[in-house]
Amino acid sequence: MNPHLLEERVATVTGGPGLAENARASLAAHKATADACRRRTGERRAELEKALSGGDGGRDALDLLLELDALERVQDRIDQRLSELCESLTETGTPRYGDA
Repeated sequence: MNPHLLEERVATVTGGPGLAENARASLAAHKATADACRRRTGERRAELEKALSGGDGGRDALDLLLELDALERVQDRIDQRLSELCESLTETGTPRYGDA
């Protein structure tokens, strides 16, 4: 998910004083995990570019590619979980009927 859109989604969770402390902690942990994964992905991309350009990247390009692939797949899952958490914390409790 686009990081900017995800930030907007997190910002919709105001909750105010009614938001339970464990919900706040969960939201913070999900966001920190998503941010860490995105940061690590960027670092691995830079290392991979260096390794593939012939510079001494210190790591094997194949290892970097495998880690990068795993991080990108995991990022999608983390973003989805964070998005679902935001949705569950912003639900007003009003029933939804049909497509309206």
